[in-house]
Amino acid sequence: MSPVLHFYVRPSGHEGAASGHTRRKLQGKLPELQGVETELCYNVNWTAEALPSAEETKKLMWLFGCPLLLDDVARESWLLPGSNDLLLEVGPRLNFSTPTSTNIVSVCRATGLGPVDRVETTRRYRCSWL
Repeated sequence: MSPVLHFYVRPSGHEGAASGHTRRKLQGKLPELQGVETELCYNVNWTAEALPSAEETKKLMWLFGCPLLLDDVARESWLLPGSNDLLLEVGPRLNFSTPTSTNIVSVCRATGLGPVDRVETTRRYRCSWL
């Protein structure tokens, strides 16, 4: 079975604004909600027998990152839930490949990352409660 690699993207300024909007909407229904933080996660199906080399990992991190931000992609999540937090992950169903995945796989193959055969993006939410 092929391993699924996870690459987490730190929220940029516009995503912080979107989190604030999401929090305000949810607080209307859930007044005990203290905050909402988000991040993107690229779930990469890696088909090679060996895990990606340092150079391949660097390419993947470059592909998923913003060219204007340094170190915005990590292999570990930026969202570390506390004891009163809820961590949700929202994305496509796993039984079918999205058009976005097809496009990302084409880019990966063009950059020499042949073992990538599927990449699905999910959005992760950390909800903090009072």
